Amino acid sequence: MIHKKRLKNMQIKNNKGFTLLEVLIAVSILSVGLLGITAMQNMSITETVFGGRMSVGTNLADEMMERMRFKMPAVAAPIGFAITDYNGIDTSNAGTRPPASAWQARGDYDQWAARIQQNLPGGVGTVTVTQPAANPLNRNDITVTITWPGIRAHTVTMITSIIS
Repeated sequence: MIHKKRLKNMQIKNNKGFTLLEVLIAVSILSVGLLGITAMQNMSITETVFGGRMSVGTNLADEMMERMRFKMPAVAAPIGFAITDYNGIDTSNAGTRPPASAWQARGDYDQWAARIQQNLPGGVGTVTVTQPAANPLNRNDITVTITWPGIRAHTVTMITSIIS
């Protein structure tokens, strides 16, 4: 009987549980881990938004190039159309809007500028059309750039050549 009593006393002495200090250390470690997960989640959301906007910017730049490519004389352009009607377009400056005589370029400018503002608020699109000095194929080099604000300024630039 004494033996059972001694065993019971030993179990009580060894069964102390967690101290307050151990609980505080465990909660601190858990808190640091949760803060790290929260920071990673915030970064993930930021980069996802950036990636989405980059895709939109790329699609808008490609859209303007396709508009110009489709209207080349060999495809479907009316008489009097010139690819150079698009040269100097800057959606942040209404003075660069093509004249009424270049009605296709003017319509493309209006639609493109509206789509940029709708999809990338504060964004700006520019188009530059140049012809090389020696140009036996009537080549036009086209640069389309989309820039939009954010935490840092973002830019998409596409360059291509069209032979008319």
